[in-house]
Amino acid sequence: MGIFNRRSDLRLNSRTDTTLSVTVPPKNPDFASVASSAHTITAEQLFEDLNTSQNDGLSRNEAARRLEIYGENLLQGKDGVSAWRVLFGQLSNALTMVLLAALALSFGVQDFIEGAVIAAVIVLNTTVGFFQEYRAEKTMDSLRQLSSPTAFVIRNGEGVPVPAKNVVPGDLVQIKAGDVVPADLRLISVSNLEISEQLLTGESVPVAKNIDTFGSDELDLPIGDRLNLCYASTVVTKGRGTGVTIGTAMNTQIGRIADAINGKKSASGDEEEQRLPFRKRISEKILVALGLRSGTPLQIKLARLAFLLLGCAIILAIIVFSVAKWKVNNEVALYAIAVAIAIIPESLIAVLTLTMAVGTRRMAQENVVVRKLDALENLGGVTDICSDKTGTLTLGKMSVRKLWLAADPQNAAGFTAETNQDALQPSGIVRRDSDDSILEPSSISEGLAQAIRAASLCNVATIRKNLKGEWKSTGDPTEVALQVFASKLKLGRSSLTSDAPEEEERTGRPALGKIIDPPEKDRVHFQDEKVMEKKAETKRFLLKAEFPFSSDLKRMTTIYLDNENKSEALVLIKGAAERVLAAATHYAPAPEESPDAIAPLTDEIRNTFLVKGEELASQGLRVIGLASRTIPNTNIEGISREDAEKDFIFRGLAGIFDPPRPETLGAVRSCKQAGIVVHMLTGDHVTTARAIAEAVEIISPNAPASAVMTATEFDKLTDQEIDALPELPLVIARCAPETKVRMIHAGKRRGKHLSMSGDGVNDSPALKLAPVGIAMGMAGSDVAKDASDLVLTDDNFNSIVVAVSEGRRLFTNIQRFILHLLTINVGEVILLIIGLCFLDELGASVFPLSPIGVLWVNMLTSSPPAFGLGLEKASPDLMKKPPHSIKDGVFTWPVIIDCVATGIVMGGVCLMSFVIVVYGSGNGDLGRDCNHSASDICQTVFRARSTTFATLIFAISLYGLELKSCMSLTLAEKPIAHFILPISLVDRSLFSLTPGQFFVKDLLANPVLLWSAVGGMVSVVLPIYIPSFNTRIFYQSGISWEWGIVVGMSLVFLVWCEIWKLIRRPLYKRWTPTIIQPFAIDERSEKPHNGV
Repeated sequence: MGIFNRRSDLRLNSRTDTTLSVTVPPKNPDFASVASSAHTITAEQLFEDLNTSQNDGLSRNEAARRLEIYGENLLQGKDGVSAWRVLFGQLSNALTMVLLAALALSFGVQDFIEGAVIAAVIVLNTTVGFFQEYRAEKTMDSLRQLSSPTAFVIRNGEGVPVPAKNVVPGDLVQIKAGDVVPADLRLISVSNLEISEQLLTGESVPVAKNIDTFGSDELDLPIGDRLNLCYASTVVTKGRGTGVTIGTAMNTQIGRIADAINGKKSASGDEEEQRLPFRKRISEKILVALGLRSGTPLQIKLARLAFLLLGCAIILAIIVFSVAKWKVNNEVALYAIAVAIAIIPESLIAVLTLTMAVGTRRMAQENVVVRKLDALENLGGVTDICSDKTGTLTLGKMSVRKLWLAADPQNAAGFTAETNQDALQPSGIVRRDSDDSILEPSSISEGLAQAIRAASLCNVATIRKNLKGEWKSTGDPTEVALQVFASKLKLGRSSLTSDAPEEEERTGRPALGKIIDPPEKDRVHFQDEKVMEKKAETKRFLLKAEFPFSSDLKRMTTIYLDNENKSEALVLIKGAAERVLAAATHYAPAPEESPDAIAPLTDEIRNTFLVKGEELASQGLRVIGLASRTIPNTNIEGISREDAEKDFIFRGLAGIFDPPRPETLGAVRSCKQAGIVVHMLTGDHVTTARAIAEAVEIISPNAPASAVMTATEFDKLTDQEIDALPELPLVIARCAPETKVRMIHAGKRRGKHLSMSGDGVNDSPALKLAPVGIAMGMAGSDVAKDASDLVLTDDNFNSIVVAVSEGRRLFTNIQRFILHLLTINVGEVILLIIGLCFLDELGASVFPLSPIGVLWVNMLTSSPPAFGLGLEKASPDLMKKPPHSIKDGVFTWPVIIDCVATGIVMGGVCLMSFVIVVYGSGNGDLGRDCNHSASDICQTVFRARSTTFATLIFAISLYGLELKSCMSLTLAEKPIAHFILPISLVDRSLFSLTPGQFFVKDLLANPVLLWSAVGGMVSVVLPIYIPSFNTRIFYQSGISWEWGIVVGMSLVFLVWCEIWKLIRRPLYKRWTPTIIQPFAIDERSEKPHNGV
């Protein structure tokens, strides 16, 4: 039966040419042994050992299988969240300390029932707080890992970014300047690659890498001398390269070091700590444990507030002891502790942590990863957004629309390329503008081919079909667009040159035993083996040197050997048109008729070319200059960039179209409504930048001259001249990293709170300096991400606006629950301190609430509504208000005044409830020893306590609902003229939260807040009516007609809240700054643009 016969000389298309998982086992599955000798093995042998295709890398299925077998690429012992640390933090907060004192006192006086209740409260509070905070910390830690270094790998022939932890042995990884090397790699191609290995070897000078294979006698070469390897956690400082992964996780060089010092701190950390005196080290550890050294500024501020209130609690306890004339018995001591507990907002830090965790999760869903929690506090106060253009304001899906061949005016030729729906597909018609004729690849003149070769060969991008027939690319979008255009005319880089290494003779080496090669006729051959067997000489050009694109020089240069002219090398340059023209000295007057005839580039001709560039840029096209020249082969060795980039023949201009994102215009308008000024800082030509900025309404057509500048113009200004400008420029073209730094300093001098976006290594100083640094997740380098506060996973400007909106929502909600908790504390303190004036027959104070009652209110009633307030959705007009003042923070005068005004009334209605029951129906009978006994003589006091208890809980629950309204608890430093004053936007009635909508619908929009309020009011019946539980623990009893007092006093409090919203409007006007109207946010016509 023929189907069972072995087929000889079987040929498969590719190791990975399948959408199914067809796995060929690696020749050497022991990857650890491969790593130790990888520098002595040829690249081709290594690909066979690891079963990796040089062109396609691993298949996705094989990568997933290896990830499951070998685990994630993570070092051991780097747990982000410690359960013990969280537990210790719960036990060391101010409230727990007070409760532990109460517990010790209760057991000390042998009051075991009350002591048991307090112990249960401690266990409950610690347990709930531990699980809430631990879950919140784990959530934030997992979200932070989303911004951890990424790796760009080739899988199934497609370049894809993956988290560095998902890199597996055998993965083909591409690295570039600014990247953190994700794993140990054996390099197979490099271009000016230099890597800083200081972390590993201590050598401060970056190491130049190559792909040369070492001899077998150099197996034990020191790791620093293995120049064809690069190691995990080192940083690429220059150039680019591709390597195959030979070690991950603990099998990397850095992993072996971590394994050797497992359980110990880093040497630098130990040294720094040892420099401190012993007492200082102990005090620092205590402060860290108490939350006074770690966390965000707001968390530290609230931790300090908690301990400040602990000091106030001690003072209040002294007041209680003084009123008792220092006859401190068990009841007095417990009441003093209850008063101390009343002033401490025990759930404040926990609610803040949970709110931030929910906020970071929401932002992650909106493609914004929070790396530093400080950013959550700063986002709401952002006054200016400084954004890149390419890929952020625009789609980043570039395509070449125009090619202009430089020549004398009568000989110049323009070409227009039709674009496909798939911008990466290298097909489509290119027409000559003069007669609309179709340009055939076979009839391209040499002069035109020279310009196209400059676009194709001075380029490191690649395009190719993946296994599903989809076109995919690697590299910068600008270079990809040029590569697609060149490929349409059959002059793509892959047809002109080959970066594949020459095939070396494959020599086996012992791995798991002697390798037995089958006869040639029985071997299974792969198509990609044939690709690897092709010699570089089969293509016309061979890359010899590359000077990568520089953000300072705005250009890139490559040098190739030409196999058709072996005595000369071809030097190509591309970049900003004016920068390429600056490096050019000649041009071809008639390139299509006489491509070899050149003439000097006079000032007149140079200006003509610049005008043409302006014309293309005015159409919203990114203009790229192209030039070339030849040099003798003997001059290549050791040539400097300065010598390479001169005396060029200018060949032409390419106009690349990158349309604005559809959502950008709406996002920019939202920023204007929110009082946020949008600045565009781009490397594009100033005319291109102006056209795009007008299209998305960053500037108006009649904007002043100072609104649009080049980086050269801006950098020439002194600080005094910049400060004298009416406003900072809205558009800066040809922007350099140093310009971004000056922009931040200029903004800070004006009192602005800027966000700055960036993606390159050179952007990291600006990202770190900016109040809110935003790195690009797709195009950004790892160094830039590490310096940033936020990472955009979609590189979309709209995501920045969403982040600002979420920051404002968080800030408002934080103020809401802080106000809620502190108001409750004020009300309780007033109730309990004034309550000391009620004296019984023995002259002892009668407490309006029992100590356990105070614990019930604080632990079970106040915290859930506070957390519900932290989840409140953004109000519809949130992005129609000016930014809040960062200087004031959350503790503004409105917050303080609201807290006192509402807290006094809350405490007052509770006192009135107690007074009405005791002196209205009870004739002032306060009984005897009713703080700690349940005799019949105490019935009136017990009923009064139940009434007070219920009134307080009802008031707390209603106040949580009252805070749903859009209360402006902070005032902008510079309100915007076309806004109504912040005061008039606030304080909507609880019964009219949304005009024209029944208020219950608004309440149902936040079910956590609503049901925590309802649940708090329902829970009142438990301490009041459960037998023994009410009289023996809470020292109160069931009530009947007193519910009328509870409802009445609750309505009084509710009415006061509504009245206060009216009173506070004129009261807060005195803190409103003078209204100003900067030109940057002038109202413009809402007439939609047609686009560029």
